[in-house]
Amino acid sequence: MAIETERPVFHAIDATGHARALKAEALELRWPDGRTLSLSLPHSAWGDLELYADAPEGTPVTIVKPSACNLLTVRVDVLHDAVDADAGGPGVQLELDVQNALPKGDDSKSERPKKRQIKAWIEAALSRDAAITVRLVGEAEGQALNRDYRGKDYATNVLTFVYDETEGRLNGDLVVCVPVVLREARAQGKAVAAHFAHMVVHGVLHLQGFDHEDADEALAMETRESNILDSLGFANPYDA
Repeated sequence: MAIETERPVFHAIDATGHARALKAEALELRWPDGRTLSLSLPHSAWGDLELYADAPEGTPVTIVKPSACNLLTVRVDVLHDAVDADAGGPGVQLELDVQNALPKGDDSKSERPKKRQIKAWIEAALSRDAAITVRLVGEAEGQALNRDYRGKDYATNVLTFVYDETEGRLNGDLVVCVPVVLREARAQGKAVAAHFAHMVVHGVLHLQGFDHEDADEALAMETRESNILDSLGFANPYDA
């Protein structure tokens, strides 16, 4: 019989020491200069504690050091450096909108990718400035879009829509069908985050003109995907 473990609860503590419980999955600290630091706790008795830093300019650097046996000091600095725009990452300007259009029955909050994850995956795959909308959908909307725009009457993992390129900035949408990606990850024995990252990277490369219509194109695209995913800490998705 499975043992249910209560999830940890965030508390806000004021100057007098009074604590107030917060209904939240994560906490975010915001500095006036635009730096942010977010903390997400695992959803079960074990798991990863996520500490994510962001900054409007430069590369955020998180410094964690012990101040005492039960105390950690956390600092967020910003590293400014020249970055090759072709390599993606901080040198590329990304305007990102993430839309959650999942019906309640399809929305798995613990497994659905967070905006900060999607942002990191897109930035790793981008080689030019872009304005991208990522829409997370259920099977009904995924199937309707695939049928209406591709003539295929089933829900697929990711759809890519390119609109235009104005003054060097790419404009497009990614539609990610969450139930399909979750089902594929389980069937293929892959970590859910790894498969979501692969689908987002795959879609972003499509936005930038990559394709897999023939063997040479497929090899070039798969190699680029594997290299990008490796830089994000994920295994090669095409390894048997």
